[in-house]
Amino acid sequence: MPTDKLTALLELPGVAEAADNARARVDALLWDRSLQTKGQALAADVSRQCARASAAIDGIDVAMTAWQTGDAFDDSPIGHAAAGIWRLETSLREILPVWNTAPLQALARMHSLVAADVLAPEELGRPRDGDELDDPLRIKAVTPVAIMKKRLAALAEVITVPTEAPAILQAAVVHGELVALRPFIWGSGPIARASMRLVLANRGLDPDFLVMTDAAMYSIGRPGYVDAVRAYMSATGDGVAKWLRYCAEATAVGARLSIDRLAQLP
Repeated sequence: MPTDKLTALLELPGVAEAADNARARVDALLWDRSLQTKGQALAADVSRQCARASAAIDGIDVAMTAWQTGDAFDDSPIGHAAAGIWRLETSLREILPVWNTAPLQALARMHSLVAADVLAPEELGRPRDGDELDDPLRIKAVTPVAIMKKRLAALAEVITVPTEAPAILQAAVVHGELVALRPFIWGSGPIARASMRLVLANRGLDPDFLVMTDAAMYSIGRPGYVDAVRAYMSATGDGVAKWLRYCAEATAVGARLSIDRLAQLP
């Protein structure tokens, strides 16, 4: 989707209102004066919550206590997957400068981090060359490789070319494209969700990664997430609008979860 068409998405039903509401919720979080003393603690908590939730959305459902102690990263298939998602999560700030200038390089780096303990070395950082891929959400429809690679190249323009569209809409499109295309054999879901957060940070809406977007999506429920993804993949106006409203809602709920957590911190 060319970036100069992103602003047209505001005309879809309910999208402008949802984006405005999400922006207001995020602003309420960032204007909280207690961030001056609690911001670092909140950021650490958001990282754990988002990593755990993103993993759980893909069926890697491990208790939060295990993420806190490190027991989630044991020598098992689930432990290897969780460890990769945690590596990705803790590298987002390092990846952000690359994301802004070379998004495909950033995506390759993200895949190398998340899939290091799951795939063979020669498969890391490389878009898939076939139709076989991990499908934890049972989406089933697989974009053919040639189309996937063409849309992946177009996505780089969506990320790097300036747009007047709200950050939430740009982030939602990036998230939607990646989760729909599933460009990697394994790990596309966590990468798609992390990419949404990178856009929000890059655009200055959530520069310090304080919004629990992934935790919000998990709290809304996996069925709702899958339904919204399929709506986006329909490529209809109503379907895309449903996805954009979903991502805006997740951002708003994520900001509220962070505000609630901020109030609980000592």
